[in-house]
This record gives sequence, structure tokens and C-alpha cells, in this order.
Amino acid sequence: MSIYEYTEDYSLSDILEYERFEPGFSTLVYICHYINAPVYVFFSLIAFLQIYFIDKAFKDQKEVLPYAYMTLILTGVCMLTFMNIMRQIVAFCIFLFSIQYICNNKLLKYWICCLLALSFHKSAIILFPLYFIWIRKKGFFNKPIVLLVMILISICTVHITSWQTILHYFDNFIAMLGYGDYIDRAEAYVNSGGRGIGIFDLFELLIFAMVVFLIPQMKEYFKSDFFNVLFDLFIIGICAKYVFKGSMLLDRMIVYFTTTQFIILAYTLCYLYNTKKENAFLMIKYVVTLFFIISSYGRFTYYCEQNTGAYVSYFQDDLHNLKDLQREDVLEKH
Repeated sequence: MSIYEYTEDYSLSDILEYERFEPGFSTLVYICHYINAPVYVFFSLIAFLQIYFIDKAFKDQKEVLPYAYMTLILTGVCMLTFMNIMRQIVAFCIFLFSIQYICNNKLLKYWICCLLALSFHKSAIILFPLYFIWIRKKGFFNKPIVLLVMILISICTVHITSWQTILHYFDNFIAMLGYGDYIDRAEAYVNSGGRGIGIFDLFELLIFAMVVFLIPQMKEYFKSDFFNVLFDLFIIGICAKYVFKGSMLLDRMIVYFTTTQFIILAYTLCYLYNTKKENAFLMIKYVVTLFFIISSYGRFTYYCEQNTGAYVSYFQDDLHNLKDLQREDVLEKH
């Protein structure tokens, strides 16, 4: 659901409409309606939950947190993802916080966090078994050449597999996860060019390749199991992003992996900023990474009318009519 659909539903007088959502999210809506809170209070509470769990996730690595917020905003993730697929992003932020329990081998606390994430989005059910992947070893992907080959192989699969055809065999399971309506949208997504790879994608790949070759030094610099697990999720996310490219449905189901990209970019910026004086090559990498992040913001704002990112403030009454028109257009398409 987009922010406009949430706004539309929140304004409905029939609160029973929210019974179709997960219990954690529904409870939050009930509370807001009970105290007659306007819609901006509701969205503020959602944003608070997202920021709270991100902040707590980095409690032991505060130096990375400013870079995380920088990449969150400048890559467009904040506006395009955090305030549109809000329920799933709250679940992602809870998962991000819970990674510390994977690192500390605390299964019960990790599963409690997964249950909390599940109360905001059904897709969080896939998080429960992830604990056992890192139960003995915190970090599997260490060899840059192997990782680069993995990414290149995943890119080669972009035009090979027709996920739209395959996914129709799993309609019931997909509906259980809360993604049933995405099957109907997928064909339009593919027809609109969803499987293509453009110039910006190639620039992004260049940055990913640079990060991959920096990973031995970054792991030595941060000395953190939290970072090691995050990097594994990041690599899984990159490969899945290209293997499943063209499937809007699978794009949503791998959000818990792909959203880590802005965090790994934050770690990369932090590392390069603190070491850039060691040699000119590190300085060049720092400048290129920074340019990529800033250009991501430019690309996001350029297409803001198509991607619903051109938000206006609640108090800007004179601009509300423009957003109403855009909201109606988005609702009609979905």
C-alpha cells in the first residue's frame, strides 16, 4: 500500500476496515482513532517506530548512525520505501534491531522480535529461520572475487526466468503472506520496463563492486559480528534483486535483504571518510561513493511525480489539491 492508500483508509469512519491488517498495526490505528488523532499523528508514530529501532540497532556503533540517516534520506529510501510500504518497513527495522540477538546467540529474544515484526507484516514469518544460518558462524561472504562472480551470475538471469508464470502456482501461499494483490500488478510492472537495466543500474553495480573489494578491510576496521551479518544480508539482497528483477511481488518479499543496501553504504562512507587520508585511492573511492549517493537523490527527485515522493507538509493547505490529484491517480492505478 502507498501512503495515499493509508491516508484514504485512515480517513474512513468505519474502523473495522483495519481488521484486515496485522494486529500490531491495527492496534496502533485503533489507539489513534480512539484519541481522535489526525492522520499526521498516525504517520508520525509510524516514523518514530522506524527511527527508534534503527537507533537502537546501532547502539554499539554510534559512529555509523549519522551516515545511516544520510544514506537513508539521500538514496530516496526514506521517502519511497519507509513512508509507502510502512508496515513492512517497521517489521524490517525491528528485524534490524534483532540482529544483535543473532550475534549473541539469544534465540528467544530474537523470536520475540520476529513475533513483534510479524504483528506489523505477515512477510516477517520468513525471518524466524534466519537465526540458524548464523548460529555458528557470523559472516560467510569474505572473498571479493567469489562475490563478484555471484553478482554477475545473478545479473545474467535477469531475462531468463519468467517469475510471473512460476508464481501463479503458489497463489495461496502468496496470499497468506499478504501479497495476493501483487500477482495482478506484476504483468503491468514488467510491461512498464521493470526488467530493464539502465545506466544508473550500471553505476550502482560499480559501487557494489567497489564495496565488495573493500569488504576485507572494512571487516577488519569495524570488527563487528553485527556488520558481518548485515553484509551477508546485503549480498543475498543484491543477488536476489537481479535474479527476481521484473517481479514486483518478489521484489517486496526480499525487502528484508535489499533494504540493507543503504546501511552498507553508510558503513562504506564511514570507513572511507575515516581512512581517506591514508592514500589517494581511498579518497577517490570516498568521492565516487558520495557522488553516487547524491546522484541517487537527484534521480529520485527528478521522478518524484511518478514515484509519489513529492510530499507536501500537512500545513501547506494551498498545495493539498495537487497532492489530492496525484493520490487519486495513484489509487486508480492500484
